[in-house]
Amino acid sequence: MDLSFGDGRSLEVHSTPLSDGGLIATYTDITERKNAERIIADAMKLINESIQYASRIQRSVLPSEEELKAVFADHLVFWEPKDVVGGDIYLIRKCLDGTLLFVADCTGHGVPGAFMTMIATGSFDQALVENPGGDPAELLKRTNQLVKATLGQQEGSTGESDDGLECGVCQIDHWQEKLTFAGARFELWVIEEGTMDVVKGDRTGIGYRHVPGDRAFSNRTVVLGDDTALYLFTDGITDQIGGKKRRSFGKRRLKSILMDYHKMSMKRQGVHLMREFEDYQHDEERRDDVTLLGFVPMIVQ
Repeated sequence: MDLSFGDGRSLEVHSTPLSDGGLIATYTDITERKNAERIIADAMKLINESIQYASRIQRSVLPSEEELKAVFADHLVFWEPKDVVGGDIYLIRKCLDGTLLFVADCTGHGVPGAFMTMIATGSFDQALVENPGGDPAELLKRTNQLVKATLGQQEGSTGESDDGLECGVCQIDHWQEKLTFAGARFELWVIEEGTMDVVKGDRTGIGYRHVPGDRAFSNRTVVLGDDTALYLFTDGITDQIGGKKRRSFGKRRLKSILMDYHKMSMKRQGVHLMREFEDYQHDEERRDDVTLLGFVPMIVQ
Protein backbone atom coordinates (compact mmCIF):
# COMPACT_ATOMS: atom_id res chain seq x y z
CA MET A 1 0.00 0.00 0.00
CA ASP A 2 1.21 3.50 -0.84
CA LEU A 3 0.55 6.59 1.23
CA SER A 4 0.75 10.14 -0.16
CA PHE A 5 1.01 13.29 1.93
CA GLY A 6 0.16 16.89 1.20
CA ASP A 7 3.81 17.92 1.28
CA GLY A 8 4.55 15.65 -1.72
CA ARG A 9 6.08 12.77 0.22
CA SER A 10 5.11 9.18 -0.61
CA LEU A 11 5.59 6.11 1.57
CA GLU A 12 5.30 2.45 0.69
CA VAL A 13 3.81 0.40 3.54
CA HIS A 14 4.48 -3.30 4.10
CA SER A 15 2.79 -5.20 6.93
CA THR A 16 3.78 -8.56 8.42
CA PRO A 17 1.32 -10.40 10.71
CA LEU A 18 2.67 -11.86 13.99
CA SER A 19 1.74 -15.17 15.59
CA ASP A 20 0.14 -13.41 18.58
CA GLY A 21 -2.20 -11.46 16.30
CA GLY A 22 -0.10 -8.34 16.21
CA LEU A 23 1.28 -6.64 13.13
CA ILE A 24 4.65 -5.20 12.15
CA ALA A 25 4.50 -2.34 9.66
CA THR A 26 7.51 -1.03 7.74
CA TYR A 27 7.61 2.23 5.81
CA THR A 28 9.82 3.01 2.83
CA ASP A 29 10.20 6.52 1.47
CA ILE A 30 9.44 6.26 -2.28
CA THR A 31 9.06 9.99 -2.92
CA GLU A 32 11.90 10.14 -5.45
CA ARG A 33 10.64 7.08 -7.31
CA LYS A 34 7.11 8.47 -7.51
CA ASN A 35 8.41 11.80 -8.74
CA ALA A 36 10.46 10.04 -11.42
CA GLU A 37 7.42 8.00 -12.46
CA ARG A 38 5.34 11.17 -12.80
CA ILE A 39 8.06 12.83 -14.90
CA ILE A 40 8.25 9.79 -17.17
CA ALA A 41 4.45 9.56 -17.46
CA ASP A 42 4.19 13.26 -18.34
CA ALA A 43 6.97 12.92 -20.91
CA MET A 44 5.35 9.84 -22.48
CA LYS A 45 2.00 11.63 -22.64
CA LEU A 46 3.60 14.59 -24.40
CA ILE A 47 5.48 12.34 -26.86
CA ASN A 48 2.36 10.31 -27.62
CA GLU A 49 0.27 13.44 -28.19
CA SER A 50 2.96 14.82 -30.52
CA ILE A 51 3.15 11.59 -32.53
CA GLN A 52 -0.64 11.39 -32.79
CA TYR A 53 -0.69 14.98 -34.06
CA ALA A 54 2.11 14.15 -36.51
CA SER A 55 -0.02 11.25 -37.76
CA ARG A 56 -2.86 13.63 -38.57
CA ILE A 57 -0.43 15.85 -40.48
CA GLN A 58 0.99 12.91 -42.43
CA ARG A 59 -2.46 11.57 -43.30
CA SER A 60 -3.55 15.02 -44.47
CA VAL A 61 -0.85 14.86 -47.18
CA LEU A 62 -2.36 11.69 -48.63
CA PRO A 63 -4.94 12.09 -51.41
CA SER A 64 -8.58 12.01 -50.35
CA GLU A 65 -11.04 9.40 -51.54
CA GLU A 66 -12.61 12.05 -53.80
CA GLU A 67 -9.24 12.79 -55.43
CA LEU A 68 -8.66 9.10 -56.08
CA LYS A 69 -12.13 8.61 -57.58
CA ALA A 70 -11.56 11.58 -59.89
CA VAL A 71 -8.62 9.88 -61.64
CA PHE A 72 -9.30 6.16 -61.20
CA ALA A 73 -12.27 4.18 -62.49
CA ASP A 74 -11.58 1.77 -59.62
CA HIS A 75 -8.92 1.57 -56.94
CA LEU A 76 -7.77 0.02 -53.68
CA VAL A 77 -5.44 1.44 -51.04
CA PHE A 78 -3.71 -0.70 -48.42
CA TRP A 79 -1.62 1.74 -46.35
CA GLU A 80 -0.60 0.76 -42.83
CA PRO A 81 2.38 2.34 -41.04
CA LYS A 82 4.22 -0.05 -38.74
CA ASP A 83 3.96 2.60 -36.02
CA VAL A 84 1.62 5.58 -35.68
CA VAL A 85 3.53 7.39 -38.43
CA GLY A 86 5.69 5.82 -41.09
CA GLY A 87 8.04 6.06 -44.03
CA ASP A 88 5.62 5.12 -46.85
CA ILE A 89 3.79 7.80 -48.80
CA TYR A 90 1.58 8.02 -51.89
CA LEU A 91 0.57 11.18 -53.73
CA ILE A 92 -1.68 12.28 -56.58
CA ARG A 93 -0.58 15.31 -58.59
CA LYS A 94 -1.85 16.97 -61.75
CA CYS A 95 0.56 17.72 -64.59
CA LEU A 96 0.21 19.20 -68.06
CA ASP A 97 0.03 15.78 -69.68
CA GLY A 98 -2.35 14.06 -67.25
CA THR A 99 -2.18 12.74 -63.69
CA LEU A 100 0.80 11.58 -61.64
CA LEU A 101 0.76 8.83 -59.03
CA PHE A 102 3.83 8.78 -56.77
CA VAL A 103 4.42 5.91 -54.32
CA ALA A 104 7.54 5.95 -52.13
CA ASP A 105 9.18 3.83 -49.45
CA CYS A 106 11.58 6.01 -47.46
CA THR A 107 14.36 4.79 -45.19
CA GLY A 108 13.20 4.05 -41.67
CA HIS A 109 9.74 3.90 -40.19
CA GLY A 110 8.12 5.67 -37.27
CA VAL A 111 9.19 9.28 -36.72
CA PRO A 112 12.44 9.13 -38.80
CA GLY A 113 10.54 7.60 -41.70
CA ALA A 114 7.82 10.24 -41.42
CA PHE A 115 10.43 13.02 -41.60
CA MET A 116 11.80 11.41 -44.76
CA THR A 117 8.33 11.34 -46.35
CA MET A 118 8.10 15.10 -45.86
CA ILE A 119 11.50 15.56 -47.54
CA ALA A 120 10.43 13.24 -50.36
CA THR A 121 7.12 15.04 -50.84
CA GLY A 122 8.72 18.47 -50.89
CA SER A 123 11.42 17.34 -53.31
CA PHE A 124 8.94 15.68 -55.66
CA ASP A 125 6.68 18.74 -55.67
CA GLN A 126 9.63 21.02 -56.44
CA ALA A 127 10.71 18.68 -59.23
CA LEU A 128 7.19 18.93 -60.68
CA VAL A 129 7.31 22.74 -60.55
CA GLU A 130 10.49 22.57 -62.63
CA ASN A 131 9.07 19.86 -64.95
CA PRO A 132 5.35 20.69 -65.30
CA GLY A 133 4.88 18.22 -68.14
CA GLY A 134 5.31 15.47 -65.56
CA ASP A 135 7.83 13.26 -67.35
CA PRO A 136 8.41 10.48 -64.76
CA ALA A 137 12.09 9.88 -65.56
CA GLU A 138 12.90 13.58 -65.34
CA LEU A 139 10.96 13.88 -62.08
CA LEU A 140 12.97 11.05 -60.52
CA LYS A 141 16.25 12.55 -61.70
CA ARG A 142 15.44 15.94 -60.20
CA THR A 143 13.94 14.45 -57.01
CA ASN A 144 17.19 12.56 -56.48
CA GLN A 145 19.18 15.78 -56.75
CA LEU A 146 16.89 17.66 -54.38
CA VAL A 147 16.85 14.92 -51.72
CA LYS A 148 20.65 14.69 -51.86
CA ALA A 149 20.94 18.47 -51.49
CA THR A 150 18.46 18.59 -48.59
CA LEU A 151 20.30 15.85 -46.68
CA GLY A 152 23.79 17.07 -47.60
CA GLN A 153 24.57 13.82 -49.42
CA GLN A 154 26.21 15.17 -52.53
CA GLU A 155 29.33 13.43 -53.78
CA GLY A 156 32.29 14.22 -51.54
CA SER A 157 30.18 15.45 -48.60
CA THR A 158 31.15 14.30 -45.12
CA GLY A 159 27.83 14.38 -43.24
CA GLU A 160 26.48 11.45 -41.21
CA SER A 161 23.27 10.99 -43.22
CA ASP A 162 22.92 8.25 -45.85
CA ASP A 163 19.18 8.12 -46.40
CA GLY A 164 16.83 8.05 -49.33
CA LEU A 165 13.87 6.26 -50.82
CA GLU A 166 12.67 3.77 -53.37
CA CYS A 167 9.74 4.97 -55.43
CA GLY A 168 7.63 4.65 -58.53
CA VAL A 169 6.00 7.37 -60.64
CA CYS A 170 3.12 6.77 -63.04
CA GLN A 171 2.02 9.44 -65.49
CA ILE A 172 -1.49 8.64 -66.71
CA ASP A 173 -2.59 10.08 -70.05
CA HIS A 174 -6.38 9.86 -69.77
CA TRP A 175 -6.92 10.77 -73.43
CA GLN A 176 -4.24 8.74 -75.24
CA GLU A 177 -4.96 5.62 -73.15
CA LYS A 178 -1.38 5.12 -72.05
CA LEU A 179 0.66 5.18 -68.86
CA THR A 180 4.32 6.10 -68.50
CA PHE A 181 6.22 4.56 -65.58
CA ALA A 182 9.63 5.23 -64.09
CA GLY A 183 10.89 3.46 -60.99
CA ALA A 184 13.77 3.75 -58.56
CA ARG A 185 14.12 0.16 -57.31
CA PHE A 186 10.38 -0.14 -57.84
CA GLU A 187 8.11 -2.29 -60.00
CA LEU A 188 4.74 -1.75 -61.64
CA TRP A 189 2.58 -4.87 -61.94
CA VAL A 190 0.11 -4.93 -64.82
CA ILE A 191 -2.72 -7.46 -65.16
CA GLU A 192 -4.57 -7.60 -68.46
CA GLU A 193 -6.60 -10.40 -70.06
CA GLY A 194 -5.69 -12.77 -67.24
CA THR A 195 -1.92 -12.37 -67.48
CA MET A 196 0.54 -10.36 -65.41
CA ASP A 197 3.43 -8.31 -66.72
CA VAL A 198 6.08 -6.93 -64.36
CA VAL A 199 7.43 -3.56 -65.48
CA LYS A 200 10.76 -3.04 -63.72
CA GLY A 201 12.23 0.31 -62.83
CA ASP A 202 15.90 1.22 -62.62
CA ARG A 203 18.08 -0.61 -60.11
CA THR A 204 18.99 2.40 -58.00
CA GLY A 205 17.32 4.37 -55.26
CA ILE A 206 16.87 8.10 -54.70
CA GLY A 207 19.06 10.34 -52.55
CA TYR A 208 21.57 7.86 -51.12
CA ARG A 209 25.26 8.79 -51.04
CA HIS A 210 26.24 6.19 -53.64
CA VAL A 211 23.65 7.47 -56.16
CA PRO A 212 25.25 10.01 -58.53
CA GLY A 213 23.66 13.43 -58.67
CA ASP A 214 23.30 13.17 -62.44
CA ARG A 215 21.77 9.68 -62.35
CA ALA A 216 19.30 9.31 -65.22
CA PHE A 217 16.17 7.16 -65.07
CA SER A 218 14.21 5.41 -67.81
CA ASN A 219 10.57 5.60 -68.85
CA ARG A 220 8.47 2.56 -69.72
CA THR A 221 5.13 2.85 -71.53
CA VAL A 222 2.03 0.75 -70.82
CA VAL A 223 -0.88 0.79 -73.27
CA LEU A 224 -4.13 0.81 -71.31
CA GLY A 225 -6.94 -1.55 -72.26
CA ASP A 226 -10.49 -1.69 -70.95
CA ASP A 227 -9.60 -4.14 -68.18
CA THR A 228 -6.01 -3.09 -67.39
CA ALA A 229 -5.35 -3.26 -63.63
CA LEU A 230 -2.12 -1.84 -62.21
CA TYR A 231 -0.42 -2.28 -58.84
CA LEU A 232 2.35 -0.46 -56.98
CA PHE A 233 3.58 -1.69 -53.59
CA THR A 234 6.37 -1.25 -51.07
CA ASP A 235 8.49 -4.14 -49.80
CA GLY A 236 6.85 -4.01 -46.38
CA ILE A 237 4.23 -6.43 -47.68
CA THR A 238 6.56 -8.90 -49.41
CA ASP A 239 9.19 -8.89 -46.63
CA GLN A 240 6.73 -9.57 -43.82
CA ILE A 241 7.57 -12.75 -41.90
CA GLY A 242 4.79 -15.22 -41.13
CA GLY A 243 3.34 -18.64 -41.81
CA LYS A 244 4.26 -21.90 -40.14
CA LYS A 245 7.85 -21.76 -41.44
CA ARG A 246 8.31 -18.06 -40.54
CA ARG A 247 9.25 -17.04 -44.05
CA SER A 248 8.60 -13.82 -45.92
CA PHE A 249 5.24 -13.22 -47.58
CA GLY A 250 7.06 -12.91 -50.89
CA LYS A 251 6.27 -11.69 -54.38
CA ARG A 252 5.13 -15.12 -55.55
CA ARG A 253 2.40 -15.27 -52.90
CA LEU A 254 1.33 -11.67 -53.59
CA LYS A 255 1.15 -12.38 -57.32
CA SER A 256 -0.94 -15.50 -56.70
CA ILE A 257 -3.43 -13.57 -54.56
CA LEU A 258 -3.79 -10.78 -57.10
CA MET A 259 -4.26 -13.26 -59.94
CA ASP A 260 -6.89 -15.15 -57.94
CA TYR A 261 -8.98 -12.05 -57.26
CA HIS A 262 -8.16 -9.59 -60.06
CA LYS A 263 -11.56 -10.00 -61.74
CA MET A 264 -13.27 -8.65 -58.61
CA SER A 265 -13.72 -4.96 -57.86
CA MET A 266 -10.66 -3.30 -56.36
CA LYS A 267 -12.48 -2.89 -53.07
CA ARG A 268 -13.15 -6.63 -52.81
CA GLN A 269 -9.58 -7.40 -53.90
CA GLY A 270 -8.38 -5.21 -51.05
CA VAL A 271 -10.53 -7.06 -48.52
CA HIS A 272 -9.15 -10.44 -49.60
CA LEU A 273 -5.57 -9.17 -49.74
CA MET A 274 -5.69 -7.63 -46.26
CA ARG A 275 -7.26 -10.78 -44.80
CA GLU A 276 -4.71 -13.11 -46.35
CA PHE A 277 -1.80 -10.85 -45.39
CA GLU A 278 -2.95 -10.53 -41.77
CA ASP A 279 -3.67 -14.26 -41.54
CA TYR A 280 -0.16 -14.98 -42.82
CA GLN A 281 1.43 -12.51 -40.38
CA HIS A 282 -0.63 -13.95 -37.48
CA ASP A 283 1.30 -13.37 -34.23
CA GLU A 284 4.50 -12.14 -35.86
CA GLU A 285 5.55 -8.55 -35.28
CA ARG A 286 5.00 -6.16 -38.17
CA ARG A 287 8.41 -5.57 -39.73
CA ASP A 288 7.83 -2.45 -41.79
CA ASP A 289 5.29 -0.02 -43.15
CA VAL A 290 2.96 -1.60 -45.70
CA THR A 291 1.57 0.06 -48.82
CA LEU A 292 -0.17 -1.35 -51.88
CA LEU A 293 -2.18 0.63 -54.43
CA GLY A 294 -4.25 -1.04 -57.10
CA PHE A 295 -5.92 1.10 -59.73
CA VAL A 296 -7.76 1.18 -63.05
CA PRO A 297 -7.08 4.56 -64.71
CA MET A 298 -9.99 6.73 -65.79
CA ILE A 299 -10.07 6.98 -69.59
CA VAL A 300 -11.70 10.00 -71.26
CA GLN A 301 -13.24 9.12 -74.62
